[in-house]
Amino acid sequence: MSKIKPNPAKMLLRDEIATRIASLSTEEKKRQSKIVYDKLINHPYYKSSKRISLFMSTDQEIDTAPIIDHIRGRGAAAFIPQYAGGVMKMLRMETGDEQSMPLTRHGIQQHGKDQPRDDALETGGLDLVITPGVAFSRSGERLGHGGGYYDKFLTGLRSHPETAPKVK
Repeated sequence: MSKIKPNPAKMLLRDEIATRIASLSTEEKKRQSKIVYDKLINHPYYKSSKRISLFMSTDQEIDTAPIIDHIRGRGAAAFIPQYAGGVMKMLRMETGDEQSMPLTRHGIQQHGKDQPRDDALETGGLDLVITPGVAFSRSGERLGHGGGYYDKFLTGLRSHPETAPKVK
């Protein structure tokens, strides 16, 4: 089985964005994270969602910890990815998980195999999916980190309308 070669244009854009992010001050990253947070928590899709998937952020992404806290604070369920064996699942966050989840080899915090949690797709689906991305176009197209996990996950969601988030 041959492996797909990375798209050179996407690789260049990822490098360019990484350089720009690396040049941002801690204060600027906090400021931008706050802008995203404020827009998100006031968005009608978010407000009406009870089961939300999002990601555990790294230093190169917006800070998702306040979003996770807000989701929990309003009584909704937060689900985060667990990557294993080429498959991504969205597992429910429980109080205290952030302190006990190990880092992957890519520096991403996720539930360990010894932390059984509800899988969103097996327990009622998702209302909203918040995805990480290196860059987004104005029309909503996403450039990911290159692993294809979210692309496969979203394709899988769309192929099961009974558990897929609904477009409102």
